[in-house]
This record gives sequence, C-alpha cells and structure tokens, in this order.
Amino acid sequence: MILKVFVSALLLALLAGCSRAPANRSSDLLITGAKPDRLFVIDASTRTVRSDFHIPDANDSVGAIVPSPDGKIAYVLVNRMESIVGIDLASGKEVFRADLSSPGERVKCMFAFDVTPDGRELIVYELPTKLGADEYLVEEPRFAVFSTAAGLKAQPLRQFPAPRRVHLLLAKKDGASFYAFGFELFEYAVADGRLIAQRGIRSWERPGHSIPDLLAIWPVTEPTGVFASPVYSNVSAPGAPPEGVPTTSLMTLDLKTGHLDYRDFEPTAALIFSTVLSPARAEAFGVYAQLTKIDTAHGALAKRVNLDHTFYAVNISSDGQEVYLGGAMCDVAFYDAATLNKKANLRLPACPDQVLSSLRVIHR
Repeated sequence: MILKVFVSALLLALLAGCSRAPANRSSDLLITGAKPDRLFVIDASTRTVRSDFHIPDANDSVGAIVPSPDGKIAYVLVNRMESIVGIDLASGKEVFRADLSSPGERVKCMFAFDVTPDGRELIVYELPTKLGADEYLVEEPRFAVFSTAAGLKAQPLRQFPAPRRVHLLLAKKDGASFYAFGFELFEYAVADGRLIAQRGIRSWERPGHSIPDLLAIWPVTEPTGVFASPVYSNVSAPGAPPEGVPTTSLMTLDLKTGHLDYRDFEPTAALIFSTVLSPARAEAFGVYAQLTKIDTAHGALAKRVNLDHTFYAVNISSDGQEVYLGGAMCDVAFYDAATLNKKANLRLPACPDQVLSSLRVIHR
C-alpha cells in the first residue's frame, strides 16, 4: 500500500514537472536562404541541414523570409525584390508566387511584407516605376494584399496608398491591422488601408534625445510576438559635448498589445544590426561583429563577445537557451544564451552566401 502511494505520488510529480517544462528547442527548425536560389531547413538539435531546396526563378536573389503561421510554408522575397514565392517546407514545392512587376511597370519590395495571422493573406509594400519608351516615372508607393491561396499567378485582391520610406511590415496579432516601419511607425487596417495611428520614430518625444536612426529590415518576432530593433541617437548629459553622447537603445513593439517602448542600454560602443527578445523577455540579443546580450529589465549591457565574422541576423531558441546567428556568408552559428560561449557552427552545403536573408525559427 505504501509502495502504491509512493509510486502514484512520483507519477503526479513527474506529470506536474512536465506541464511546467519550457518549450524544447529540439523541435526547433531554422529557416534561412542563400544565393542564388537556395532555401534551407536546419534541425536545431542535431545542427544538420534537413532540407535544401532550390527556388524557381529566384534570379540570383534571396531576401526576407516570412513563415506562415502554421509553419508549413516559407514566403521568400526573390527575383531582385520583384517576386514573393511560397515554398512548402515539407516538399520544397512552390505553392504560391506573386510576380509584382508587369510589362510597363517595374515593382520592387524592399523587405516589407508579412502574412496575416490566419495565414490567408499576404500584405506587400510596393514601390512601382512606370517604364516609358524614353523615361522612367516614379509612382506613388502602395500596399497590395494577395490571397495566399491564389497559386502561382497571384494578383492583388486590393491595393491602397502607402507612405514612402517603409522597410518593414508586421501584422498585428488580432489580424485587423498591420504596422509599417519607416521614418515613423504607422498602423493600417488590413481591410481597406485606413490609417489607424502614427507614432514617432524620427519624431519621437524623448527629452534629451536627438532624432534617432535605425536599420529594421529583419522581420523576426518569434518566439515572443514582440519585434525588437536597436535604435541610435545622441543624448544630452552633464559635461557632454553639445552634440550629445551617441547612445544605443532597444525599441520593442508588442504585436498583440501594440505597446511601443524605447530603453537606453549603453553609450554606443558597437554596431548592432538586428536583435531578438528572449522568451522570458528579461534579455535581448543583438548581432553584427559582436554578439551582445542586453538586460532589458534594467536597461543595461549584460555581456558582449567577439565573433568569427559579421552576422546580420539573430534569433533564439523557443526555450531561450540558445542564440542562433546567420544572414551572412555561408554558416549558421549556435551560442549559449547564458554564457555567450560558442557551441557549434554549421556550414551550409556548397557554401552559398546568405546575404541579407532572414533567419527564422519554426517550433514544432
């Protein structure tokens, strides 16, 4: 009887422990792209390439990557920023294609597109130019919305005007609106393009801070649903020169609540291209020539280590224990999130250049 009670208690304890366990990174898949036409699926637990796909008509250009909400399709900017294709990650088959340009009009998308949370529509920021016989006419930017079920010859369901200088689109979690990042932060309705709100980036209201600068072209929001980006400005301080002290801040935007926050964390000492927020949200990680850990709770630099070479893109495991680096040259690096010690390095087959490709994480 005593043994039965002990075994029952032990089983209950084990089950309770399992219910509290964090997400296991062993089921994380990394998605990255590389020139001229490659899309890679990497098993994070084994550090191996699970799939190596060739994208049709990529035209020596592979850019931003946006996974579908169910993690089954990767939408990839190709063809010198003039086409977006959907690749089935199980088979490598092309299941969607939107060629933005047409005879007489060249259309570019500068990294800015996203999929709605229900997976049914793709929102694209378009920069059109009319091609005349003896001149090019720069037209007004626009948003175009496509059905993801439209197949390989997708045409816009609707279009509406857009501002200039947009370089990133992020769909809000409620599916009703999306954010457009540029010199300012805009929020638009998905249904009709109505401007809902405009908040400052270059016109922010932070006492003692100059107009900021940022390079936000990596659309990473996993695993938290919060977008993060480094922001640079000059900050007035006692004894500082008239132009102020160059300072690095972390900008975060919660795609569920819409909360926008800026937090200074160091006088600028190293360039950071992209950042990602940890699952616990107490830390963020940034990358370029160094890997940087940021204490978001206290607004302070926590740690920094030098890298073998520059990396443009950073992401993090679903359990927050490993940091993934990619987006440049032909390797993906794995670092311990606690110590910033290097754990592994994966060289992609044939060593293709990732250029500015996004590094995305799909958890299964």
